[in-house]
Amino acid sequence: MVAAADGALVREEISAIESIMGAMMLHPESREEVRQLLTKPPDLDSILEGMETSAIRIALRDGALLASVDGDYDDAELTALRRIAKAAGLKEKNLSKILDWVSESWKMGALGRSIISLPMPGDDDIL
Repeated sequence: MVAAADGALVREEISAIESIMGAMMLHPESREEVRQLLTKPPDLDSILEGMETSAIRIALRDGALLASVDGDYDDAELTALRRIAKAAGLKEKNLSKILDWVSESWKMGALGRSIISLPMPGDDDIL
């Protein structure tokens, strides 16, 4: 829901979501349900109300990762992440740490690729 918060899913976000669904070995019908939810996302608060705190915290982490794949956080994505953090009982400093962790994760990936001389487009911008 975070990736869709800005009103548009970019190719990188869709690819990341498809990759996650594949890694989870999600049934094709379930994948289609997720795709439908992304085209018409339900109200974030109604989703969060039915979740356990631990699941909300995982959603916060994963949402931050997904929202970052297009290279930047949109204001709507940051607002959604703040709402999720609040629902998880976390403070703004926790969200800042998660966003820093995401940034460092991208840097580590780019550095690893540079060490083995297999850079990807955009790695120079990260390093």
